[in-house]
Amino acid sequence: MIFNIEKLDDLEKTISKNLMQADNHHWDQPHKPYWQYYRQDMPNVLMVIREFRTLLEKLKSAQEKDVKDNSST
Repeated sequence: MIFNIEKLDDLEKTISKNLMQADNHHWDQPHKPYWQYYRQDMPNVLMVIREFRTLLEKLKSAQEKDVKDNSST
C-alpha cells in the first residue's frame, strides 16, 4: 500500500490548508500559488482514489469468492 493512515491524515491537512487559503482569494490577486497547490495535491488525491478502488475491487472479489465457497458446501 502506498498510503497509510498517517499519510492520508497529512494529505487531508495539506489539502484543507490549501483550500482555506484559496477561500480568501480575490480575482485581483495572483493565481499562481493556487495553481501550484492544485498541481501538487491532485496527483496525490488521484493515487488515493486509485488505491481505494483497487482495495474495493479486491474486497468485492474476496466476498464473491466467500459466497461461492459457502454456497458449495
